[in-house]
Amino acid sequence: MTLQAAKLTVLRTLRALGGFGLVAGSGWRRRRLLILCYHGFSLRDEHRWNPELYVTGEHLERRLRALADGGYQVVPLGEGLERLRCGSLPSRAVTITVDDGLYDFQRVAYPILSRFRTPVTLYASTWYMTHPGPVFPVMAAYLLWRGMENRIGAARVARLDLDLAVGSRAEVERTERVIFGRAREEQWSAGDKDACLADLALVMGEDWEGLRRDRLLSLMVPEEIAGLDRGIVDVQLHTHRHRTPRDRALFLRELRDNRAALRSFGLDPSELIHLCYPSGEHHPEFLPWLREAGVVSATTCVPGLATGDTDPLLLPRFIDTHGTPDIEFEAWSAGVREVLRRPHRQFTSHH
Repeated sequence: MTLQAAKLTVLRTLRALGGFGLVAGSGWRRRRLLILCYHGFSLRDEHRWNPELYVTGEHLERRLRALADGGYQVVPLGEGLERLRCGSLPSRAVTITVDDGLYDFQRVAYPILSRFRTPVTLYASTWYMTHPGPVFPVMAAYLLWRGMENRIGAARVARLDLDLAVGSRAEVERTERVIFGRAREEQWSAGDKDACLADLALVMGEDWEGLRRDRLLSLMVPEEIAGLDRGIVDVQLHTHRHRTPRDRALFLRELRDNRAALRSFGLDPSELIHLCYPSGEHHPEFLPWLREAGVVSATTCVPGLATGDTDPLLLPRFIDTHGTPDIEFEAWSAGVREVLRRPHRQFTSHH
């Protein structure tokens, strides 16, 4: 039996014995906030290409139904953090966050969240919102994978004077590194990157105009951000260029530019006080810089449940992926996975 299979067997046994309900309804769980993390929602087959970052609309809907059926209360991030600090969280509290601000959020996730009246925090990275088009490194990686799926094997891109091998996942990853390295060395402009993507689509057997028309792997535009129901979606910071330089001036510039862009979209900059670290990357020096910039919370990609003692600038999140088994999701929601992950912590069911 594999480790994963053994883990799922333990979880099923605990659920059958009533352990999930015991933990979920405990005072211990009530003093903890589960922050869920999502990234993208498939318009086509992105969940097959990158199941760690993309889920389907059906997956999201199944999760929202599970939370409702389990008696979980989804609260906005700001409210959840304030009530966590004050010790007044509702029973089985959960917060939902989505990173980046991709168009697929507006197209796939937003209608589902609106139907369930489920609040969500959308961390928006704004450079590609003000420069519409596919995100270059993401689209390049997707097109190379499509080349593998289309059994291209290898192809030559005359404009780049490159022979590209895409016969396997390993070859695709090596080819990605070659292309991204060339882009850095030659300091490609946005036009250069778009031309590269068009060439890649052609040799990988994909319809470039169709991909652009469908806005695959593109971000929302300012009008779409402005049109979101503020009763459902709280738009917050994710840096302007999706990066966190380890230089104070450049780091603060990312926050300043991010806020300025969102202000130009119609958001109140005084309410932009929550950040998600791009790619989950965080370092100790970031914390005083964030406080200097008026940021009151920052989420990581480290799994766990937040408590009143958690540094609000180092909040843990559970990333729900396309491959996450339903019982694993249920175990995180109940708090069982946190108990099993940290067995040295005393668990009590007293309220």
